[in-house]
Amino acid sequence: MSLTEKEYIARCKQLIEEQLRLVSDDGTLRQRDLESLADSIEERSGIRLSLSTLKRLWKKDYDQVPHPSTLQALVSVLGYKDWQEFRLKQAPLPAAPPPAAPVAEKRSRRLNPWMILPAVAALVVFSWLIAFRSGQPASLKPVVKGPVTFTGNKTVAQGVPNTIVFNYDVRNVVADSFFFQQSWNEQERVQIDPGKHYYSAIYYYPGFHRAKLIANDSILKRFKVHITTDGWFPLAHHVSRDSVPVYLPQEGSIRDGALHISTETLVASHMDVNKDFTLSYFNVREFEDTYSDNFSLDTRVILDSTNLNACPGLSLVVMCEEDIFFVCMIRKGCERNSNIKMGEVYEDGVQNDLSAFGRDLYKWQQLQILVVNKQATISLDGQPVRTIRFKKDFGKIMGLAYHFTGPGGVDYVKLKNGKNKMVYEDEFGK
Repeated sequence: MSLTEKEYIARCKQLIEEQLRLVSDDGTLRQRDLESLADSIEERSGIRLSLSTLKRLWKKDYDQVPHPSTLQALVSVLGYKDWQEFRLKQAPLPAAPPPAAPVAEKRSRRLNPWMILPAVAALVVFSWLIAFRSGQPASLKPVVKGPVTFTGNKTVAQGVPNTIVFNYDVRNVVADSFFFQQSWNEQERVQIDPGKHYYSAIYYYPGFHRAKLIANDSILKRFKVHITTDGWFPLAHHVSRDSVPVYLPQEGSIRDGALHISTETLVASHMDVNKDFTLSYFNVREFEDTYSDNFSLDTRVILDSTNLNACPGLSLVVMCEEDIFFVCMIRKGCERNSNIKMGEVYEDGVQNDLSAFGRDLYKWQQLQILVVNKQATISLDGQPVRTIRFKKDFGKIMGLAYHFTGPGGVDYVKLKNGKNKMVYEDEFGK
């Protein structure tokens, strides 16, 4: 007899309590256990369930069926890819087949060991191949026996460069190796000593970063690092030397009613303008009551004429708590190099028709992003050119950035939240 949906949910909660060793008092979890559970769910699924949602789920008299995304997030802690797989694995086993009819006893034979060795060897090799092809043998999965600590403190309240002193404690984790990763870039992953407790990292770029504490290939904990700016912060870096940027003076960055760093300012800041470089403007802050699932952004941008790059381009980035949105416009004829990202949905110009994003970038281009209930519409010069629906909630908007392959400018920026309230507007002195 199959279980009801509510019985499956009760079974799921019970398994989570057992696996994470949570203390349940009459069906209700303690506050710190709920916080630990929220962190575990986020680490495994990328979905952040609120404490209020978890409290409702663990209320003694809770009898509703949660949203499918909530159920999927819950079973991720148990190692299932989705709710359906969990249900199938919890289904009762089929009845055992009736015993076979007795057969006449035969004279036993002594097996020749040399005859079974090839079969045993084949079984060993086959098992090894399965483990090898699985990508992550069971022996590589870390064993977490208790709480894990991963926190960080800034040495500078605002701005860059900024050193973050991370504190970690992995004494309750059994693994072959441990790593620290500064942000999304796996090339920044470095091995750390599990017997120590501190690791410092310098952040050269403003933004909303997600540092990771890793055991083998599994993420143990994430720590959010918000490197904010005081208004618009310009910087530049050469393509061949992009590890440490050149910080440009904020005073003088606004001219002729636009955010526009001049070539003279770049030269005075020791940038070699005869080599390929990227100019960026960052404005990183927590924009009030503005979330990824409903917002609008209206801006106008231009790229200065340059012959350094055969395919010059510019991009707008919207930073959120859990992911980013970006739109890249490119010189006409170079549309293959264009790309856009709306939450988890990424499209490039190789396998998608992004010809609309090939523009005359040496003239002012109006770019608008309108997101309504997780559906993003991108418009250029007032004409919709792309609509993308994404599924996940990426939290608050935490920053804006513009990137240019050479000198470029921003005419204005207007950001509204889902209530159509203007939360940020800058016309740069006009």
